[in-house]
This record gives sequence, structure tokens and C-alpha cells, in this order.
Amino acid sequence: MRAQAAVERTVTLTDGRRVAVREGGDLDGVPVLFHHGTPASRHQAGLVEAAARRHGVRLISVNRPGYGAAADTPPSLASVGADTLAVAGAVGVDRFATAGLSGGGPYALATALAGPQRVTAVAVVAGIGPWRIIQAAVPGDPERELLTLTDTGQSEAALTGFRALAAADHRGLLQIEDDEALVDAYLDGAPADDLRWLDREKKRSWAADLREALSRFDGYARDNVAWGGAWDIDVTAIGCPVRLYYGDRDRLVPLAHGRWLAERIPGAVLVPLLDAGHGTASFAYWDEVFESLR
Repeated sequence: MRAQAAVERTVTLTDGRRVAVREGGDLDGVPVLFHHGTPASRHQAGLVEAAARRHGVRLISVNRPGYGAAADTPPSLASVGADTLAVAGAVGVDRFATAGLSGGGPYALATALAGPQRVTAVAVVAGIGPWRIIQAAVPGDPERELLTLTDTGQSEAALTGFRALAAADHRGLLQIEDDEALVDAYLDGAPADDLRWLDREKKRSWAADLREALSRFDGYARDNVAWGGAWDIDVTAIGCPVRLYYGDRDRLVPLAHGRWLAERIPGAVLVPLLDAGHGTASFAYWDEVFESLR
């Protein structure tokens, strides 16, 4: 199939917010709404568009609140699920599947709950769960300490703290002009065997994503509070087919997250990915993911 250029558009929601939307893959294909990771943007879909094209998938991705020019909103999973339904309607899509990658995983589940008559299937790919419940506490963990503020209603203070953490972690990255050098700097310290899927073309695509995602840190902070705090969705009420893809060597989002979700989502299928770290689990299996969503 001849490659089609991705289409960019802006959708205005009913409350006046304007969100950037990217459509790629097979533009005449079966629609899949893609929830990007953290930090990321709609451009992250470019890393998996070739697989979408091979499987006849129209891949629709949206900047979440706080990313790029998207207005920030109070931390919530459910609200993004509702936004996703509105975007789908605005681009002419009634029924669709949805996929969430890493930090986008909970938002794919929220979308299924927001539109039970419209969402046909869900794929969660290395998607984070409520990690404070799943993972043992580490003394002095700054993220866990910030999230204790949300437990007492101090979400704004937690958001401020997460913005500061992100600024410290990613300081100076956007000053790197060369795309490949930018991605290499961002991935500094990642195991080489977890990046075998990453070629020069994907590095250029990822660089475009990073330049959008790191232009501000509101989205990063919002994500961390939305899925790091108490979830405002009930995954036990999901009624459509759900497949959960997790790497057995993933240190960022361990397989335990997939097990936790599989134990609670009715009929969910857990797909362990052997010898896969976070990068491999996140980006190397999209042919299988799209085949299942079709």
C-alpha cells in the first residue's frame, strides 16, 4: 500500500477548547483512537503508523490537556475519555477501537467506559496502572511524596511539584537541534537491547514528538496526578474486549501492572511479551496489536 501523508487538523470541543488531531496509517481504514504516552504528543503515533497502514487502520491521535497548545484541565482520566468521544464524533467516527501506550493506557480504558456503545475493543500497551497500589514504596521517592498531597486535596501543589521534576529531568533537551542527537540524549541510559526497533526514521518521528511534548510540562504533571492519584474510573465496569500487552523485563511499567488490570477487567486477556523491556514492549508489537483491534 502506498504511504499516505498524515493529516493534521484542529477540533473545537463544546466548551471551546481547541485540540490538535493527527490522522495517519490507512486514512480509509478501520478507526483506532490512539492515546499517547507520558510525556508525548499526538506525534507519537508516527512511530507506529507503518504498522497501522499494514493492517488497514486509520490511526487518530490527539494531544491530551496540557500538551502542546492544548488547554490544561483538572487531572482526570474520565474527562479525557469524554474528550476522546467528542473528537471521534468531530472527525466523523461513530464506532472505533482505542489503544493506549504507557502513560496513555488508563485513558484508553477511560474511553471505553465513556462510550460503551461506541468503543469496540481496547489495547493497553505497557500501560501504567495505579502504581502506588501495585508497587512497593521506595523511601524518599519524590513522586510518591508529591502524590500524598493529592490525597489531602492539594492537587495544585502536586502539579507544581511534578512540573519542577520534569523541568529538572529534561532541562536543555530542546536546545539540541539535531533530531537523532535529541532522541539519543532523551534515551541516555536505556538498555541498548531495548532499542533494537528504533531506526533513523523512527528517531526523526520521535524527535517531532519530543519537541511538542516537552514545550511545556503541564501535560506531564497532569498525567502523573491523574493516574498516580485515586482513579476516577471503574475498570471492573468495562464491557468490551480488552487485551493487555506487557513486557516481562519492563522496569518502568512492570508486568505486575498488567496482572492487576487483568484481575479486574472482565474477560481481559493478558499478553506477556517475552524478553521485552519498556521500549520493546511499547513499540515493537504493533502489528499484533492492530490485528487484534480489527
